[in-house]
Amino acid sequence: MDAASASELPECPVCHDGYSLGEPKILPCTHLVCKKCVVWWLQKAGVQGGCPLCRAPILPSTSRGQRDLDTLVNDLPTDLAIMALLDSHKMLSGQHICIVCDDNTAATSFCLQCDIKLCKKCSKGHTKFPAMKNHKVEDLNKLTPQRLAEVNRATCNVHDDRPAELYCSTHKELICMLCDSTNHRSCAKVKAIPGVATEKRRELEQQAQRLRDRATALAAQIDESNDILKVMRRKANDTFDDLEQCTKRRRHEVNTLIQAEEDAVMTSLAELEKWRAALTLNAASVANVVESASGGALLGMMEGLTSRLNDLESQTGTKRKIEVTDLTLNFQKLDQLKADIASQGQITKPTSTPIILHQPTQPAPATTTATTPRTAHKLRGLELARVLKVGDRVRFAPEYSRSKRVSRLLLSVP
Repeated sequence: MDAASASELPECPVCHDGYSLGEPKILPCTHLVCKKCVVWWLQKAGVQGGCPLCRAPILPSTSRGQRDLDTLVNDLPTDLAIMALLDSHKMLSGQHICIVCDDNTAATSFCLQCDIKLCKKCSKGHTKFPAMKNHKVEDLNKLTPQRLAEVNRATCNVHDDRPAELYCSTHKELICMLCDSTNHRSCAKVKAIPGVATEKRRELEQQAQRLRDRATALAAQIDESNDILKVMRRKANDTFDDLEQCTKRRRHEVNTLIQAEEDAVMTSLAELEKWRAALTLNAASVANVVESASGGALLGMMEGLTSRLNDLESQTGTKRKIEVTDLTLNFQKLDQLKADIASQGQITKPTSTPIILHQPTQPAPATTTATTPRTAHKLRGLELARVLKVGDRVRFAPEYSRSKRVSRLLLSVP
């Protein structure tokens, strides 16, 4: 055996030996660990310890404490395929001596059916016997442990020195021809090993295919779940981005309307301030005349002064009303909108449907129009009256155009 062939042999993942010191035991998690390491690990971690590779339970909870540790580990299934590979490696790595010759002649061939090593001379005459003419004799230098393990003949469960040729399905045992004629004569399901192996191999392949199909289905389900999560995140982000843009856009629109109304009101208030200054100035002038002018001077100025005051009073009379375009925000609706947004985006997990993200509904933009025009006009008038501090002498006149309403914005004299 060369080093390359030896390096291809499986080794225990714990001690990194080629299972030469212990049988390869198949743990419930399907990891393969040698018996020596399983016993050592359970002694270290306790009988409740898990697999040294994945921490999955090794021994069933019902068997713990009932028997000694060696017996419990020995009951774990053994990987017979690896055992056959190790036996083949052991056979091929030993001394190659012809089993027929008595002079320790070096063997060059190996009979796969007889499991014996033959020299060049004996290998030629081996297949000349009628009972051995179908035997396969292969070159020892080209024979690998894997090849030898594939054709390695098992031994009888009762007679270790006899090859197993039959399998009893009733007792699930490998038996030789002697056992078939003695201990298993009444068994109905005794067949040749190749036929049973072919049938069992087909069953295992079908089961493996079912496992692969199930794994493929689970992989598809995992991909689908990941896609759903990605769609959920993307839709949630897109929805809230749209909502944010909509809110910014609506804020800009409302602020623009408020700014336009503010400009118009400030222009009108400037005009009102001019009228107020004129009234204050003329009132002060009249008071000064009344207090300081003589009777003759007063009578001389009376006609012109009265005419000027009457004209000023007529221009600021009580019949002139304030008329302005109303702009109000329904803060109650905005508060309700904030509450609705806070309650949106909940993730639910229905039992029969995939995970669904309830998307928040598109909020209605803040509006400057009330549902009832008459009520809106009254509320707007009261709000504007409160701002301008002119009592309740404010009315909404939709029949006027914007320019006329602004130009006719006058303060009512109480």
